[in-house]
Amino acid sequence: MTQRIGVTNAGSAEFMTQNSTRPMSSALKLLRLLDVIGEYEDPVRVAELARRLGVNRSEVHRHLVTLVAAGWLEQLPSGEYQLTVRAAHLGQAALQHAGFGERVSRLLVELAQEIGQSVCLAVLDEAATRVIKRAEPGTAAHVTLALGRRLSLHGGATGRVLVANADPETVAGLRAAGARLPSAAELAAIREAGYATIPEGEGEGLAAIAFPVADRGGHPRVALCAVGPETRFDPETAREPLAAAAAALARLNTAYETTALEA
Repeated sequence: MTQRIGVTNAGSAEFMTQNSTRPMSSALKLLRLLDVIGEYEDPVRVAELARRLGVNRSEVHRHLVTLVAAGWLEQLPSGEYQLTVRAAHLGQAALQHAGFGERVSRLLVELAQEIGQSVCLAVLDEAATRVIKRAEPGTAAHVTLALGRRLSLHGGATGRVLVANADPETVAGLRAAGARLPSAAELAAIREAGYATIPEGEGEGLAAIAFPVADRGGHPRVALCAVGPETRFDPETAREPLAAAAAALARLNTAYETTALEA
């Protein structure tokens, strides 16, 4: 597990030498908690966080409740906690400064131009997927995907491929929340194929194909998708370029030691 540098008492002391304003200890504790949660590749329990931080469970629980209320964390039916996609927004500016965001954007633009259709990255967002990055080919016949657009888990290619590759607890939680999902047989077929398309009759005039993009831990949390008008776009023609691009994005993720595409 990759260790990240968190906020420590030494860091607070260093800050005090540069600024006469005392930092808020409660805020430092919350940020330290987020740092620790971010070190885990899977959802984590209160007891584990309390052990890592060396504080009692009730204090950790209060901070977790605060972060859930603020939208930074979500609690799973199992009682474990994980970061929400909101945490990714904060990372986007830092990634842009580091040049990562520019490299991802360039790859998406090149892919869109190669296949002649719009492409996007999407992540799970409650009972849907949400577009977080996109690129368009600059041709007249393409579909415009707005940033933040939410797509179906049942009928959308991104939703189908991410649910198919999600851990069982995530899938169970979605079903328990009433989300409409593909059948178990459909999900198994998607995992075997390695990609997903829009089922017949679900596209409302659109055709799409999506591949999972693995993070540094090998967990597919982001989907790379190509979408176009059903009458002009055959998803099969984009399968190989999209698979190659998804592999390239996964390598970038590994190189930067973060699930950077979510930002």
